[in-house]
Amino acid sequence: MSNVEIKGVSETLRSLEKKFGEKKVRTITRKAINEGTSEVEEQMKWAMLSFKDTGATIDEVVRTMATYKNYNAEAEIGWNGPRQRYRLIHLNEWGYTKNGRQIKPRGFGVITRSLKSSEKLYLNAVARELKKSL
Repeated sequence: MSNVEIKGVSETLRSLEKKFGEKKVRTITRKAINEGTSEVEEQMKWAMLSFKDTGATIDEVVRTMATYKNYNAEAEIGWNGPRQRYRLIHLNEWGYTKNGRQIKPRGFGVITRSLKSSEKLYLNAVARELKKSL
């Protein structure tokens, strides 16, 4: 997983809490993060089509809703499902060694590239949702 860290968020949230109240700011923050995470999830699913065979890996992508802990709101994207594709993700992402040769499957590095390319998409979605809510 890749973490996105934005500087000055804690100070901004504290000043907004003084103005609007803690409960409203937390609700708005969770809503904005969920919106951004939803767009990143869709981008990741689209990128994973490059190595789609049965579609089980794409079907098992799950996203947790944003939770708030110590002025940090976070949401996660991962894999969970009956076919247990989470066990194969690292092989597709980083490759593997077979008979002394490095094997790079079709999906080599797709998730990392997808997360890197969707940073702007995430930030724009969060900003758009914050502007709409405030």
